[in-house]
Formats: sequence, C-alpha cells, structure tokens
Amino acid sequence: MAATILITGATGHIGHRVAELLPNQPLRLMSRQPDKLAHFTQAEKVAGDYQDRAALEKAFRDIAIAFVISGYAPPGIRASLHKNAISAAVLAGVRHIVYLSFQGASPVSKFPMSQDHYQTEEFIKQSGLSYTILRDSFYMDLIPEMFGEQRLMKGPGGQGQVAWIAREDVARTVAQVLRDPFAYSGTYDLTGPEALTLTQTAERLTHLTGKEYRYQPETITQGIRWRNDLGAPTWEVATWIGSYLAIAAGEVAPVSSAVAQITGQKPLSLEAYFSKHPEIIT
Repeated sequence: MAATILITGATGHIGHRVAELLPNQPLRLMSRQPDKLAHFTQAEKVAGDYQDRAALEKAFRDIAIAFVISGYAPPGIRASLHKNAISAAVLAGVRHIVYLSFQGASPVSKFPMSQDHYQTEEFIKQSGLSYTILRDSFYMDLIPEMFGEQRLMKGPGGQGQVAWIAREDVARTVAQVLRDPFAYSGTYDLTGPEALTLTQTAERLTHLTGKEYRYQPETITQGIRWRNDLGAPTWEVATWIGSYLAIAAGEVAPVSSAVAQITGQKPLSLEAYFSKHPEIIT
C-alpha cells in the first residue's frame, strides 16, 4: 500500500491544486478549515495550525511524506511557526519532507519572507530529515493584482528581472516530487522560461491585451508612504517594499530548467499563461 502523504495548507492555492493532482494517492489534508475540503472524498481531513503543536503532532502521525507550505505571519514569527511543523515531522518519524520555499532565500535577502524561508530551510537541514526544497519565483497569477484596476504597477524594482512562474507549474512540480520524493532530494529553483523586467512585463501585457499597462519606478520613501496610507501593518509594508527591492537586486532573475526536468513539460510563458486565463486580466 502506498504511503500516506500529508499536505499542509490544503485549502490554499498550491496545496489544493497539488491534492487535485494526486487522485490515486492516499492523502491527509491539513487546514485550519478542513470543512472546505469535503469534496476530497477519498482523503483524510484534519484540522491543524502551525501554532498548535498538539494538532501538528496528530496531523504528522504515521506520515511518511509531508508537503509543508509556508504560513502567513510577520517575519521571524513565521519561521518559528514553520519550525513547529518540522519538529512535529521529526517527532512523527516522517521519512521525507518537501518544503515550498522561495527563490533567492538567504539570510541577507532584501525580501523579509526570503529570510524566513532561509531560516526554515536551515531548520530542515539540521533536523536530519530527508528533504526536497522547492524555491519558486513570484507567481504570474499575481501580476494583475500588482497592476491593479488602473493597470499601473508602482515600486522600487528598478530594472531588475523576475522569472515569473505560474502556480500551475509549481503545483505540477510538487505533485511529481511527492510521487517519488527520494528521486528529487536537494534544492531546486522553480521558474518560468524567461526573466522579464517589470517594464517588459507591462509591455508584454499591453501587447497581449491591447490595453495599456505601465510600470512606474519609485523610491523606497515614496513606496512606504502610499502603502502606509492604506493602513496596512508595518511588517506588511516592509514585506511589499522588500519584494521590489529583491527584484531590483536580481534575487529572482535566474532562470531554472527544473520544472521541465522534473515534470517533462516546459513551464508556461507569460503569454501562454494569460492567453489560457484571459478572465484574470483587467
């Protein structure tokens, strides 16, 4: 009998899609709202939260392979929550952990979330667990949100490039790794087929849709000011700004062939993705 795979964050975009891509695998799906997973009739559903160690212990019990998706919390706190999940995996005797990290994860990254991802990667490496770390770039799916209704993206990203990747390509890669995790031990960057500046991204969308998209570079001070005016928490503002600074620094520019190597299928280009999903472009 095939080993049961645990998927954390199973109601999120990636976790949910990975579960859909593994219809013939025994699955245990963890979520803060497991009732939203009722349509996965063959899977076991459990309530779980990275803050709740008792729930994590139950979720990881008798699990051989675990897919751990990062949580959402202020930097530092977020990494400590991930450590709770890793500790539960060790306690349960998990054989292999697959962690969804971020491209450019580093203790000196400009992007606070990348610093957390680096800390989490270190926790995994120090745990003694067999592991696969998948570092995805920024999602193509979020590009329309970054431009907004006015089709204007503003940020201190300079002329840095992004190797945008579709969530679907990430989910397909994760699913393949979970089918045979020991064949993919190590760390892999997951990116789309090319890297684009934010200006080039706007130009490509303009050409594709016939509507004008623009990228407007701004200073850090300008970016902080208008984002603060939105009433967001300070740490979220720092994260937003940091994402653009990471782009400017070239942290998410390298292009990887890992998606094609692992899945046997090339990742979607920006044009291919938005031609497939025209409904999400304003």
